[in-house]
Amino acid sequence: MALYHLQKNNRCMIEKLPVNHLLKSLGVREGITVSVMSRQPLGGPIVIQIGKRSIAIARDVAEQILVKEVN
Repeated sequence: MALYHLQKNNRCMIEKLPVNHLLKSLGVREGITVSVMSRQPLGGPIVIQIGKRSIAIARDVAEQILVKEVN
């Protein structure tokens, strides 16, 4: 499932990131668990939380991040 399709307050584990993307420099890595904080309207970014940090990810990038939902 793509990260962009998760609803607010859902948690997921990142399974695959886009190749050669800057997300790794922001701490977004395969195998970590993140929470979806918000989804902006009209195709805007999705905001995820990693630990105590919030990161906004553009829709086109979030659609390329494959995740597995966790409870």
